[in-house]
Amino acid sequence: MSVDERVIARLGQLIERGDQVIATHRPNPPGVLGFPTLDSGAFSEWQTQSLSFLTRLLGSGDTYVVTFREKVEHGHASSVKQGQGILRAVREDVELGYLTNVRTLVAAEVFSDFLEMAHHLLDAEYVYPAASLLGAVLENGLRQIASVNGVTVKASDDLSALDTKLADADVYSRLVQKRVRVWMDVRNHADHGEFEKVTGSDVREMFEGVSNLLSSHLT
Repeated sequence: MSVDERVIARLGQLIERGDQVIATHRPNPPGVLGFPTLDSGAFSEWQTQSLSFLTRLLGSGDTYVVTFREKVEHGHASSVKQGQGILRAVREDVELGYLTNVRTLVAAEVFSDFLEMAHHLLDAEYVYPAASLLGAVLENGLRQIASVNGVTVKASDDLSALDTKLADADVYSRLVQKRVRVWMDVRNHADHGEFEKVTGSDVREMFEGVSNLLSSHLT
């Protein structure tokens, strides 16, 4: 199942779960108006899962996410129905290929495959090939992070240039920028056969750092 198919399937599940939440409706007693009429636990679970999924898929500032947060606040059937409408709209956009964010998920999945390869190389003590592979993953990952965050980069930009542009744009901190420079040195030493300057612990730290960086910005 592709990433798009999994996203569509999850949106469908959340829409159906909304129907289950609406089914918990119990009218207010006579003379009492305005209080939530849905089971609070069921509503809270559905609301949290839906908002969390939309945020991870689209980003916290996306119009769909902001609208969902504003419209789905209280445990009323009308709120859930509005939320379901938003989920259906997102599903349609994914089906029609309008959401570029889904491509970010695809990229993250590809990077995950290469990181797994690097992990296997490390387990087999192939330290230098692992460092080279991690460097390639890092460079492509930074390009993807720049694209997601609207940072303009050139095809000729190397790791150093990408790192500088992302830090200058406040996509990540100067501390992260320095860490990327360390990983860049490890990659360059391995690529140029300067094996005496690369240790297994250096590459394992690079693996953990690159994995965390990509996970933070591409999932």
